[in-house]
Amino acid sequence: MNSVIDKKIDHEFMAFKHLGELKNFKPMEIDQATQEWTGSMETYELTPNGSSTNLKVRVDITEKYKEYFDTTFPKALEKVKELAEN
Repeated sequence: MNSVIDKKIDHEFMAFKHLGELKNFKPMEIDQATQEWTGSMETYELTPNGSSTNLKVRVDITEKYKEYFDTTFPKALEKVKELAEN
């Protein structure tokens, strides 16, 4: 995946805009399948909550990838939590 940081506020917010795919570290041409999600956003927001911090994640996805994100993102966020707490 080829993305750019669309917006960044240190210690508060990060937004990525997805542009396309990479192959061998080179951008690929945008085909019909890639065009379905090109321009989608992925955002991470940190909010203080007493002695802890909440992480809110938003990801634009197509129906085709919903099941994948429903199963893999919770696992990834659990790892983030583990790292943040240790």
